[in-house]
Amino acid sequence: MSIHETQKSPVEGTRRERLAAYFLTAPPMAEQTPAQRRDYLKNLQALGQLERQEILEAAGASRPLVWGNPAPLIQALLSAAQRLAARMGQPILIFPARETAIGADTLLHPRLLSVALCDLLCAACTAAPRQPVWVRLQEQKGGLAVAITAPLPFVTPQTKALIKECTKLHDGSLVHSDETLVFSCGQAAEPPAGVRLYGCPTEEDLLADTLSPVWSVFYAAFYSSLRPSSSADTSMRSATDTPSASSDHSGSSSVSDAGAADKL
Repeated sequence: MSIHETQKSPVEGTRRERLAAYFLTAPPMAEQTPAQRRDYLKNLQALGQLERQEILEAAGASRPLVWGNPAPLIQALLSAAQRLAARMGQPILIFPARETAIGADTLLHPRLLSVALCDLLCAACTAAPRQPVWVRLQEQKGGLAVAITAPLPFVTPQTKALIKECTKLHDGSLVHSDETLVFSCGQAAEPPAGVRLYGCPTEEDLLADTLSPVWSVFYAAFYSSLRPSSSADTSMRSATDTPSASSDHSGSSSVSDAGAADKL
């Protein structure tokens, strides 16, 4: 299976490198001062947008896939986002509970699925802050369906494009109205030869890794939307802030902070 390569400009490479350098040297979130926390969240938000943009710029390309059940990953992402959202007074209601065994094995791109789902959750919560967002997982013939409903219209062009790319890659489908979006992941009979088996992270794994999409794509962006004045605060400098930086791509560094979720 071929991997699509996009041509990266020197500016794009510099932005990724600056974000990576920032996260490698930043103190753990639980040990940060309020000023450091503001900068950290702004850089997380920048990382999340870089990841979104990278996916959209490579839309339609072949990507390396793994073999596994998407349901445990989706359930872990939803539960982790639910915990982070609760600390901002945002209810996310998930049905069924995460312990329910559903879904079936298929070919997956875990990172793309994670980014698309977290972006969708962020859009739903941002549309009607602190009003309930409902998420329902349901087995259907040939795959798994995920329905997200918010009190107000929430499907932005970017959100729709990300979910559309996700469903194309996972042999699924997409339908939506103003307040509800439903996407699905297909089911495959057996893994192709040589495909790696996927080990799904737990909810705690996702919360401990502060560079996971739950933090960068969901939490940092939703947190910023609740505090528009702080987004304009010049003291909140992103590692990618430069006069010439005009394109967005994702960095690849990883940071772990096991207690961050409970210290917000």
